[in-house]
Amino acid sequence: MKARILAGLACAVLVFSGYAEAKEEQKTSSSVQTQKVEQKNKSKLADGKEAKDLNILRSASDVMDEEEVKLVDINWTKPAAGEAQRYERSFENAPPMIPHDLEGLIPITADNNMCVTCHMPEVAKDVGATAIPKSHLYSIRNKKDLDGKLSDDRFNCTVCHVPQANVEAKFKNNFKPEYRDANLSQHSNLLDVLNEGVR
Repeated sequence: MKARILAGLACAVLVFSGYAEAKEEQKTSSSVQTQKVEQKNKSKLADGKEAKDLNILRSASDVMDEEEVKLVDINWTKPAAGEAQRYERSFENAPPMIPHDLEGLIPITADNNMCVTCHMPEVAKDVGATAIPKSHLYSIRNKKDLDGKLSDDRFNCTVCHVPQANVEAKFKNNFKPEYRDANLSQHSNLLDVLNEGVR
């Protein structure tokens, strides 16, 4: 019995000493990483400006400390559905952004989806909304046309489609989308081209 207790104590000592070494190693590694980040922040950007602004990309305080957290007041788009101007898609077949206010439209559930009241193809044209594309009325997993019914995989619209905030971009974006068809800046042909290049 004493031998088992001694063996258990010996194991505990070994585990604890290994833990202490790992903790010390982690501190050293963290210190090295902090030095690397500070060095990067001191470097110059391509246009010769100081890179101090990169500090906005990392947290200024401990992420577990909520005392100092200040939520940014975001100025979301205000026009109501039907009154908003559409945004051009970010790239071909990109999910379009939501140009209107979401008041009363969220949360979206499988049983309560207000988006489909205007965006189902049979209604969208009459109300001037962007129609849900064919890819949402088709089960890609089961390779089955759903006869105009919204796929169960697609009921939560805000997984892909997001409202636009009226904010100034922190960094300049030089990306310019190229559409194979001018019509694709406002519409999707994803289901038609999904397997393009696949053999």
